[in-house]
Amino acid sequence: MNNKLGVIRIFMVCMLCGLLLSRPVIADGPTPSAQELEQSLAQASDANKGELLTALVEAYRDNNPTKSLEYGEQALIVFAQFPDAKRHATVLNNMAWTLVSMGDYERAQSMITQSKSLAQRNDDQRGIYVAMTMQGIVYWRTADYQSALKQFELAQEIAKQQNDTRGIANTTNYIAIIYQTLGQPKQALTYFQQAHELQLELGEQKSIAVSLNNIANIHGTSGNYSLALDFQLKSLKIREEINDIPGLAQILGNIGLTYFYLQDYDLALSYLQRSLGHYETLKDKLGIAETFTSLGGVHQRKQQYEAALHQYRSALEIAQQLEDPVLVSRVNIDIASAYIELNEPALAKEHAQPALQHITEMQVMPLQANALLVNAKIAKLENDFERAVHLTNRSLSVAQEVDDKRLTKEAYEFLYMLFKDKGDYQQALAYLEQFKTVNDEMFNAESDQRVAFLLSHFEAEKREQQIKLLQADQSLKQKEIAQQRYTRNVWIAALCALFAFVLLLVNRIHQSRINRSLNENIQSQRELIQAVAHEFRAPLARVQLAFDMLEDSFNQPNTQTLSHKINDGLSELEKLIKEALDFIQLDSKARTLHLSEVSLGNLLSRLLESHVDLYPQVEFDLSEKGKQPCIVQADALQLNRAVSNIVRNAARFAKSQVTITLINHASHYDIVVEDDGPGIPVAQRKRVVEPFVRLDLSRCRDSGGVGLGLALAKKICEAHNGTLSIGASSLGGAKLTIHCPKQHPASH
Repeated sequence: MNNKLGVIRIFMVCMLCGLLLSRPVIADGPTPSAQELEQSLAQASDANKGELLTALVEAYRDNNPTKSLEYGEQALIVFAQFPDAKRHATVLNNMAWTLVSMGDYERAQSMITQSKSLAQRNDDQRGIYVAMTMQGIVYWRTADYQSALKQFELAQEIAKQQNDTRGIANTTNYIAIIYQTLGQPKQALTYFQQAHELQLELGEQKSIAVSLNNIANIHGTSGNYSLALDFQLKSLKIREEINDIPGLAQILGNIGLTYFYLQDYDLALSYLQRSLGHYETLKDKLGIAETFTSLGGVHQRKQQYEAALHQYRSALEIAQQLEDPVLVSRVNIDIASAYIELNEPALAKEHAQPALQHITEMQVMPLQANALLVNAKIAKLENDFERAVHLTNRSLSVAQEVDDKRLTKEAYEFLYMLFKDKGDYQQALAYLEQFKTVNDEMFNAESDQRVAFLLSHFEAEKREQQIKLLQADQSLKQKEIAQQRYTRNVWIAALCALFAFVLLLVNRIHQSRINRSLNENIQSQRELIQAVAHEFRAPLARVQLAFDMLEDSFNQPNTQTLSHKINDGLSELEKLIKEALDFIQLDSKARTLHLSEVSLGNLLSRLLESHVDLYPQVEFDLSEKGKQPCIVQADALQLNRAVSNIVRNAARFAKSQVTITLINHASHYDIVVEDDGPGIPVAQRKRVVEPFVRLDLSRCRDSGGVGLGLALAKKICEAHNGTLSIGASSLGGAKLTIHCPKQHPASH
């Protein structure tokens, strides 16, 4: 994992390459909020939309790249009809920046070319400056560092000619980042400090936060993590105050890396996960990939290798999509370092060797030092001592050239281990002294010199003691490994047994629920059959009695009355059978709904007209609330039947009053039927909508029915994707509410 420190330090440099560095200043002057601009845009004429669209492109550039691009495309259409060279160039440059942040360098290059051509035709020096800066950023992202440096220097010359302090500060900042990427931290720090002074002069909080973060990264590279964290926390405070979401994503990631160096891995994970959340919101692929790489490093340090490799592979996939050669190579080095710790030299070599070749070709010196050290560790695993020493010495040379103390210390430490394992303890101790010297220098940057001296010498003595006890420790370690394997196997067996037990328990619980449900269904069917038989028995008995009386009194005067009784019984039996069949068809969804547009207000009006004469002792009242008319797609006949059943039920029980209210809600309509009767007890409200259930046992057949009215109404409501609910009315009786959704039900 030691080589991981060098890789993450390079990541601290590359984090500067995110969206959150000093943005090219593309437009000046205060602008209204995005919401105000959008409101103005809706009322603006075509000729005036260009200005508003340009402002919207800038407003959404950092926080909503997709929306910024959408407004940019609209602006380009407007400028084709109503030319405005300056705003046209501004839109192109902003779109280019957004595309760069999304990793679409080809489209970004096209936008920059158009912007630069437009600015040159109009002798717009400001536009040329921005186009050159954007061009430098594209070169930078595609690892053409010398071309990027040249573009930034040309842009800086234009800014100086225009006395543009902000432009000078921005380009100075970019030049510093290139020098840091090329492994020249002292020169980079000089430029960063110049940029910071200019940004303090301007007083722009966002730019000051950027410069603080850049200086923090330089201190982090030199191993002074306390000072780095101090600058980072100052930058974080500013970005939180100005709600700079891209800036927060970057600084949270950098703070997470600093805590990683300080070996506080829980805090490191916390900050990195917060950073990843912001990058995912911004859809910043490069930032997401960088954060995946950092999270992989933390998991690797915690020896959670599967999690680390998963994070690395996710980062590699995005890097390949972005066609970012530096990031691809760096992630491959990370993957190789994980395989080294897993003692998989073949897999490590598969990733590390191509990465070293690409890094050498691109001349990324700090990353080259780390890649060489990783390949040296692979050679050690392959027992190629000579190659391991050769590669480590090359890594040491490059690390010293770029003044990278962390990698220098790691190289000395690895050389010490190489010669110790070979048995050349004299040479091992010589490299240990070199390691101690560099370690002292790094401790002196953080702590009191005396404390650093004691700590480093204590470390050296401890390592010397390890050499003397090496052979004795080998036997003990083998026993420990055997014990760990045994313990691991026991745990695996126990977990497998527990898993099997849990599966069996879950299966039993699931089967028990199925059996209980089947028993309930069987019981329900039995009760339904008994209820149907009971209901059929009554009208059949009356018909049979009437026939017997008819045979006995065939010639008597009351023959006609008996005939009427037979017909009434048969009619009631037919009604019962019809309602039972309707209920069964609705319950099994076998009845087809014939949908049409139905006005609920008209349906209720006609329904009340037909019920006024049937129940003269009851006063009916219909009211409507909300916007009218209330139109639904429904089966008019079935819906009328459901409402009629509910109204008749209310009228039978009402003392003197039934009210019907039609309410228009946002997503549905409510038909509320209330009466002033005795009401329905809470305990009986579920049973009252079951088939063949009548709560009023004293009611006769003439006033009652067969107990299917409310059950049918409930099924009809459900067939229309609605519901029927029962409650208490303010009138003192029952309150039944039909909820009708506004969306169309299925046709069956």
